[in-house]
Amino acid sequence: MIYDILVVGAGPSGSYLAYLLSKNGFKVKIIDKENFPRDKVCGGGISNKTVELLDFDISSVIQKNIAGAFLSYQNKNMIVKDPGESSGVTVLRRDFDNFILEKAINCGAEFQPNCSFVSVEERDDYINVETSRDCIEAKYLIAADGVFSRVRNKVFGKNLVTYAPSLEALVYVDQGVIERFENRILMDFGGMRRGYGWIFPKSDHLNVGVFSIFGSRNIKNDLERFMKYYNSLKTYRNIEYKGFSIPLKNKYKVYEKGNIWLVGDAAGFAESFYGEGIYFALKSASIAYEALAGSFEMNEVNYYSNLVKEKMLEDLFYSELNARLFYPVQRFGYFNMVRNRHVNYYFAGLISGAISYKDCFDRTLLSFPYWILSGKYKYVDTYNL
Repeated sequence: MIYDILVVGAGPSGSYLAYLLSKNGFKVKIIDKENFPRDKVCGGGISNKTVELLDFDISSVIQKNIAGAFLSYQNKNMIVKDPGESSGVTVLRRDFDNFILEKAINCGAEFQPNCSFVSVEERDDYINVETSRDCIEAKYLIAADGVFSRVRNKVFGKNLVTYAPSLEALVYVDQGVIERFENRILMDFGGMRRGYGWIFPKSDHLNVGVFSIFGSRNIKNDLERFMKYYNSLKTYRNIEYKGFSIPLKNKYKVYEKGNIWLVGDAAGFAESFYGEGIYFALKSASIAYEALAGSFEMNEVNYYSNLVKEKMLEDLFYSELNARLFYPVQRFGYFNMVRNRHVNYYFAGLISGAISYKDCFDRTLLSFPYWILSGKYKYVDTYNL
């Protein structure tokens, strides 16, 4: 059998693309080196704009509905930002990823676990993919196999995507400690040098991590230093450290080579300010579906790349620009921007999707004379976090 599309990688981008394709009549096969459900290292915070990309309900895999956020600088001068409606949710990636994969399978996609990509050969009418189990023939090959994509390394070279390390701790604490967060996440803009730290409440633990676009010489020391700022993290029943990498940039803006395309982390799609990748994984899957549907009808060259450039690259460019301007002066940024009522709205809007990265940059820059002199949020000292 020659499949219409072979997807390598069953994470959010690969599985959601397979779901959209199978739902609309395409013959799709997904392979993944792991058996599902499988654990995945990730903060697991999902914004409203991310949830809204999906055309199905995910309430069965939600750990916490997030009502707002604590914003602080090394647990000092904390403010509370509650937008008056849900800001997003937290999930366990094990459950979330498996849920999307099952949606794809239920729509007719075939799934082969414990199956690794080995090599690929392009022929006249199809692509022949050698895997650790057998050979698979398909008209298109979609690489959705993560930041260290084997497909990308084989086909596009090893230096296409840059990335930065991140580290998280799963901190198992008493339920009373989790309740202190009152369904809010915490973002600390002094949590690490030239970066930030987060605390995301889950049903039975706190997900704690640090990230910087500029990297770190010893990120475990950065995380442990951040954790010392908060009483909630000083006593725990168990703790697990997990490292991962966040893609920062596709250096040459190359997303396809013939009928082999990159999506999600494999394409280098993650924003630089918060390190968010799930939104761009799902967004790239939606764009790839649109392009594949069009390519089968029109056979247009570089259709996918053109859609990526039209619908995603501006956000990715301005997210990097915002990060490179903000984090080197993060103390100034927190006290004069995050705490500022005027500018805070823009940065909060990045998460919800109400404000684009370009709008955030432009409005912050153009209103500089106003916001540098305008009123700040009052500190909140009543929370024992």
